[in-house]
Amino acid sequence: MESPMVLMVHGFKPVKIECKNAFEMTCMSFGGLMQHLIDEGWHAMTYDELREMVLGRQWKPKHFYLTFDDTYDTVFTEAYPVLQRLQIPFTMFVTKDLVNKPTFITMEHLKQLSQSTLCHIGCHGLEHKMFRYFTPLEMTRQCLEEKEWLESELGVKVDSFAFPYGRVVEVSNANRRQIKTMPFSLAFSAVEGSLRARWHTGRFFLPRVNVSERFVEKFIAGQFPKYKDCEGR
Repeated sequence: MESPMVLMVHGFKPVKIECKNAFEMTCMSFGGLMQHLIDEGWHAMTYDELREMVLGRQWKPKHFYLTFDDTYDTVFTEAYPVLQRLQIPFTMFVTKDLVNKPTFITMEHLKQLSQSTLCHIGCHGLEHKMFRYFTPLEMTRQCLEEKEWLESELGVKVDSFAFPYGRVVEVSNANRRQIKTMPFSLAFSAVEGSLRARWHTGRFFLPRVNVSERFVEKFIAGQFPKYKDCEGR
């Protein structure tokens, strides 16, 4: 697979045996994947490059962008040193209600990361809840109040959003229409697929590739996932 892709990462566990679901991996595997991508000639996009690609619909092969959902503190303690060493840009999709909770990022670490030239901050909702059954007013509050809070607390521009959970069953057509009216350039789903599927999902429900222990093993072994251009799983 050489289509451009957005990688979706969550938290890290110390050893593989503790990775109990498809959203967990070890930091060693994460670092191995990042190094492998660079060694194999993949270009780590900045957020501005990603936005330009999506808006211009110019799908460049072997380009990737890295995102973290929920933002566990291991993004700061484990992943960030790897990303600094390899100079890989990334977005952290932050949920306000999770900041300073056990295992999630501390405000101190969030502020430090937000000042990095590698880091873009994105919205992930005031609370980590399914959006499908929100009223328009509730959705506005979840998105815009958090955007305002992040920009005020961190002193950065917040230009992107990722739906919590983010599959079609958890995000309604009404949600997808409403996010288009909000001040975000891009919004992300958890629908599996490369960026070439953007024509199918739109720039306000961009597909991503979930990174897990199994994905890393297959990708490094050359067993690339085959995502159709109309991927919508």
